[in-house]
Amino acid sequence: MLALEGIKVLDLSRLLPGPYCTMLLADFGAEVIKVEEPGKGDYSRSFPPFLKDFGYWHLQLNRNKHSVTIDLKTEEGRNTFLELVKTADVVVESYRPGVLKKLGVDYEAASSVNPKIIYCSLSGYGSKGPLANQADHDIGYVSLAGITAMSGEAKGGKPAIPGVLMADMNAALSAGMAIMIALRHAEKTGQGQEIDISLYNVAMTLMPGAASLFFGSGFVAQRGNNWLTGENANYNIYRTKDNRYLAVGCLEKKFWTNLCKALKREDLVDLIDDINNHAYLKEELEKEFCQKTMHEWQDYLYGLDTCVTPILNFDEALNSEQTKANDMVLTIVDPELGEYKQLGFAIKMSKTPASIRKRAPRLGEDNSKYIQT
Repeated sequence: MLALEGIKVLDLSRLLPGPYCTMLLADFGAEVIKVEEPGKGDYSRSFPPFLKDFGYWHLQLNRNKHSVTIDLKTEEGRNTFLELVKTADVVVESYRPGVLKKLGVDYEAASSVNPKIIYCSLSGYGSKGPLANQADHDIGYVSLAGITAMSGEAKGGKPAIPGVLMADMNAALSAGMAIMIALRHAEKTGQGQEIDISLYNVAMTLMPGAASLFFGSGFVAQRGNNWLTGENANYNIYRTKDNRYLAVGCLEKKFWTNLCKALKREDLVDLIDDINNHAYLKEELEKEFCQKTMHEWQDYLYGLDTCVTPILNFDEALNSEQTKANDMVLTIVDPELGEYKQLGFAIKMSKTPASIRKRAPRLGEDNSKYIQT
């Protein structure tokens, strides 16, 4: 038996945060029903590249799910959705605040037909405040939260766009955890509840280090002025002989000592204790690391506990031995689509592992199963 077998989720969300959250639930056995707009569905269905008429984004994020089409703007559609709510455990939605209330399918309406329903809303800025109804994307949330200001080169360079959708992905994980907490509460009390996940709020919580510095001393963390953003020699990025890069993360003295010994630069070991020496140390490491290629350094430092790793491109990361050992790329064989690949499961469970049981659904392919006509 899968861990979440018996849990039914109605997924009104689109694009990334909501679908990623419900994908995780589906991977562990939840019955996830995508409730989509007739004729269009989740926007990600149309994102290239394609395998036949399936977008890979859709294939990745909506595996193990079912799809029904309901026009929530009609009275019939509203009634159909609320009928589904009666036998559901969870609703996940990502509309702007107030939209579903106008349509008559918000938490209040859902809980009136099912008091045990858990209703999780994912939005950009939450349900209140001056930005509550503002449209935005990940770059906006992380920029207003202060994350973008800490990314990029410090000297004369502009802030860098983070390469991962941090607010989106972490909001998805936060929503998944919140849903599990709410399910536990509902199991004990018979009462559902409303969950409000703001991508902006989640982005704010991703910086406990910056918060500690500011709350404790008033120091404002920016790119290049603290250990996380490039001030320190032992937590930095260095160019190699072949114009590739290494990430150095030997924060603890023992790992820094191991690196200095590997470089035959024991003279640098104790200099790390004084922040005033870090500019000099960075210059010395730049000289050292430009003497070998990235892969030569990878081989040379392997097993020496230096906390130095190559900075790989995504294709290299997918093909690395560590990725293979952790089964993080899965090959799927589908009777209709043939063979294709998916990212694997980051959550490894010894008793109740995740699994892929069906490919992402065609738009409305499960209407006959879930909608009474």
